[in-house]
Amino acid sequence: MANETTQQMADLAERFCQLVESFDEKAVEPWLVDMSVLLPQLEEAVSALGHNQDMSVYESSTDYDERFELFTQLYKALGERDGYNYEYDGLEGQRLSGSLADDITDIYFDLKRGLKLLDNNPQLAARDWQHSYEFHWRHHLIDAERQLNPAASTLSH
Repeated sequence: MANETTQQMADLAERFCQLVESFDEKAVEPWLVDMSVLLPQLEEAVSALGHNQDMSVYESSTDYDERFELFTQLYKALGERDGYNYEYDGLEGQRLSGSLADDITDIYFDLKRGLKLLDNNPQLAARDWQHSYEFHWRHHLIDAERQLNPAASTLSH
């Protein structure tokens, strides 16, 4: 049985995954609003799980065809809302760009993997969310938040 913190994370992960799975290209704007509300809650919940030092290198276990299919669906529907620019890279002096579809897709598959672990081993699910957040989807979440809520870019993460 999951403790309260893990259960809260699981509930938000489930809401995020359901939101992605129910994506309707005819209702993009309300979907983006819902996503902009959910992302900060998700960040707070995964942070409440604490820092994980028990796992080694992050490895994605996602089927790349499935990942590409979701990315493509989101990318096409988001259109001009998808792309955004990062800050200048201090080493290269070049502007780099990101993709909201990529951010959402990567977060989705990392959360989904934890949800699959939840029933059999809630502690492992929590550790997986912590670890994948720290090594992978934290940056996607921050970038997505900044894209969906420009005011979030002034927050220090």
